[in-house]
Amino acid sequence: MQYILRHPPNSKRLSLKVEYPNQVIISAPKRFPKKIINRFVEDHQDWITAQIKKITAQHQQVETDDQIMIFGKMYQKSQNYINNQEQGIFILQDQLLINFPDSAIKKIIKKEIKLFLKATARTYLYQRTPTLAKNLKLSYSSLTLREQKSRWGSCSSKNSINLNWRLVHYPPAVIDYVIIHELAHLVHHNHSKSFWLLVAKHDPEYKEHRTYLKKYGVTLFE
Repeated sequence: MQYILRHPPNSKRLSLKVEYPNQVIISAPKRFPKKIINRFVEDHQDWITAQIKKITAQHQQVETDDQIMIFGKMYQKSQNYINNQEQGIFILQDQLLINFPDSAIKKIIKKEIKLFLKATARTYLYQRTPTLAKNLKLSYSSLTLREQKSRWGSCSSKNSINLNWRLVHYPPAVIDYVIIHELAHLVHHNHSKSFWLLVAKHDPEYKEHRTYLKKYGVTLFE
């Protein structure tokens, strides 16, 4: 089985990660015997196959050829070109209107949907994050949106908050959990008991929201 081999700094053991759509990523200490790595992958082939199927099914829940989830709600994609209206992607009731001519290739439409999602995420996250920071009586140095395969958010040592714009697919309460989680790292740069108490104070249902996200997150085996 093919895999990507990485050597993270300070890595002390083998770990195996599966990312969408079917990437198998091995993290190992430098100069770790290749023979042992290959055996490790072989021993977990059944697990890898199961995780690829799981991740594929989860991805399909967020978006299919006909539907897409935005803020936890499924919208029916509808390509219905109206000549005298601006081309673009719009939401109308339960539909995601795709106002492009039928001649537009799928690659262009896919790109436009992605740009629409990113713009929607930017508008929401750049408004919601400062609101929650004010509730926590905390301040951050900057906010950046990224598309990360391995995490929903992060907080740097310089108090910079990074959020995955793909959060736009999920319910607002779940998005709030991620924001609160990263803001709490401004106080506790760890996952100590004090950290979780701070998260719980501002999101009493954080365990449910955390479980929800685990359904869509990267699967890890160590």
